[in-house]
This record gives sequence, structure tokens and C-alpha cells, in this order.
Amino acid sequence: MSQQTTIPAPGFADATHDAQLVFRAVLDALSQPGRLFDLVTAPHAPAPLGPALGAVALTLLDDDCTVWLDPELANAPAVTSWLAFHTGARTTDDPAAATFLFAVDACALPALATLAQGTDVAPHLSATVVLGVGPNTPMRTTVGRGPGIESTASVSVPETWPDFDAQWQANTETFPRGVDVVLVTDSCVTALPRTTSLEREDI
Repeated sequence: MSQQTTIPAPGFADATHDAQLVFRAVLDALSQPGRLFDLVTAPHAPAPLGPALGAVALTLLDDDCTVWLDPELANAPAVTSWLAFHTGARTTDDPAAATFLFAVDACALPALATLAQGTDVAPHLSATVVLGVGPNTPMRTTVGRGPGIESTASVSVPETWPDFDAQWQANTETFPRGVDVVLVTDSCVTALPRTTSLEREDI
């Protein structure tokens, strides 16, 4: 009896063009912290990854990368097979060994200090956290300062991220080492590079 092979859902409609547009949006987000940039999506990316987070995964991941997935993503066979088929990235259960970490639940993220930090000579060897932010995710506004911000910028961060304030302050103090964070909504991307300092907004 022959076995049937299930082919994962398609990726981008136009792989090269769409990936270039998403890559530019992510770069712009990292260079201009707090600003939102529109994304081309991967409409067939499986849940709970979804079209926008899936588009970023297709763009950033390749067979040279090691990726950690939070439990909700890692326990979804449609997601893991889709990523393996389209990107070739290796998955790991060890967050400290990951080049990229993808999550849809901020509570599931490991502490930033436990992730790859890079070195003073090779800061690019640090990890990047990519977090999907759903429409019902509670957010709060912080004040951002640093390169790419003319004076200050309003930056929204998930309320559900445990100890985020303390973690982020410690993360910025190790520059040029440290972790970068990319936040992905249903259609946009924004980012927090390690160079950005954050303070709670006065009410």
C-alpha cells in the first residue's frame, strides 16, 4: 500500500518579489523603532502562524538558520512542516541555540538574557525574537529613545510579556551585544533593536 505525501500549503504568491518587500519592511522597522510598516503576507500560511508572521518567517529563515518555536507553534504539525518545506531552517528545543525565536504567546518566551547575545566583535551572532501580536493582545505604550528616533517615539509592547521592562533595560546595557525584537501584527511589522531604550509613559 503506497503512502500519500502531503504537500504543505503554498508560500508567497511571488517568492522573490514578496520576500524582498518583507525584508525591506523588517529592515525599515529595525532602523526606525516604533514605526509600523506594511507587510506583504503569505496568505496560505497555516494557523497559528498566520499570513503576516508566516511572511516574516519565509523571509528571515533559511537552511543556515536555527529556529526555536514556542509550544503553540511547535505543537502544530502544519506549521512545522510548512516551515521545513519552504525555509529548510533547523528547529531546536534549546532557545539559547537559536538564531531566531518565533512565538505567538509572549508568556512562552524565554528570558532575553538566556538567548544568544553575540559578542563585542561579532554582535550579529545574537538572536532575534519575532513575536506575533494578535488583535486581542493587550498592549501598553512606552517612550522610546535611541538611534532612528529623532526625539522620542511611542512604542507599544505586549502587557503579557513577563518582566519585560527589566529584561529590556538589561538587554540594552550590553550593547553592542543583545537581542533584537520584531513585533508582527496581522498586516504590519514594528521592531525594537537593542539600541532602543524604553520608559513607561507617564499618564
